[in-house]
Amino acid sequence: MTEAFKQNWDWQLQHIEQIKSIIKSQAMHIIKVEVSSPEDDMKHATDLDVQILGGRVAVRIRRDIRYRDLTIRAVNNGKKTEIHKLREGYGDWYLYAWTTENKVSDWILVDISIMRLNNCFTETRPIIMNKDGCTGFVTYSIGELQRFNAVVAQSDF
Repeated sequence: MTEAFKQNWDWQLQHIEQIKSIIKSQAMHIIKVEVSSPEDDMKHATDLDVQILGGRVAVRIRRDIRYRDLTIRAVNNGKKTEIHKLREGYGDWYLYAWTTENKVSDWILVDISIMRLNNCFTETRPIIMNKDGCTGFVTYSIGELQRFNAVVAQSDF
């Protein structure tokens, strides 16, 4: 583990309770509740069928910036990055958050499977390199994700 990773990890952990609270408040997107059949009601004392869709949640918290877009690391000194993992099928949900004065102020909950269906992780998307020349990101506007119906919930921002 690099020192930079540890610093970022520790910074993110200070917000983990707020992140967990957001996930819990949005559980209706991760569970499915349906009315049971009359037969299930009469024979099995079942009025509702609850299915946990669940999945793995990727979380990214951006430090006090004014931009509201979703960026995913696509280049990192030739190492496997987040976009490679998403292309391989990892991750089901993305809680992407931004801070203001070091507190989570805005967030979106994104269905990663919808992003996959809309080819958001193809290699043809432009990569924006950081000033360090070693790290690059692909960017998705909130409007683009909303047009795909990939944003399942968001804060008021």
